[in-house]
Amino acid sequence: MTRYPKASKREATREKVIRAAIDCIYRDGFNAAHTNRIAAQAGVSWGVLQYHFGDKDGLLQAVIDYIFDDFSKTLEGTRLEGGALQPRVRQLIDVIWKLVSKKEYRVSIAILRNAGKDETSSINGQKQLARWARKTSQLWHELFEDSLQEPQQSDIARHLLFAALRGMVDEINPRSAKTKKAIQLECDALSEAITYLLTRD
Repeated sequence: MTRYPKASKREATREKVIRAAIDCIYRDGFNAAHTNRIAAQAGVSWGVLQYHFGDKDGLLQAVIDYIFDDFSKTLEGTRLEGGALQPRVRQLIDVIWKLVSKKEYRVSIAILRNAGKDETSSINGQKQLARWARKTSQLWHELFEDSLQEPQQSDIARHLLFAALRGMVDEINPRSAKTKKAIQLECDALSEAITYLLTRD
């Protein structure tokens, strides 16, 4: 059995607070997720939170970094099987869908949207989104380097894939009547559209 190094007490405390922040923002909304509430959920004092993150912006930046690292590791570990393009595109859609439909992704978007409204915030939402875009672009080209003929069409296809999946996630709420079958059909249609863009003359 493989043994992994145990996280230090400091790392464990940081992750506990980050996870508590994610849960609070997801459950209560961005504006209601005060640092005192987050500290209480994590079972630590405000002083401990301040020691590890400085202030709320420091904590929110740590949350974004935590989510981005998980997003990146998942994409970096993605291997698409088969030679035909459309099944490979469909596999990637499944991977991205699992990521963007997680509560962590929704929380990251809530932070970036709200940080942009506060002029005193040290979080640069555009900078963070550009960072994500660079990473996804790099991984896109690594996964499809043998199939990408026209750079402009490739960029359009990549943008459409991510934008469509984000839009599909935004439509989902606890009262949504959309079924798994409907989502699967939409993902199938999206894979056909992306494959068409990547292969048309």
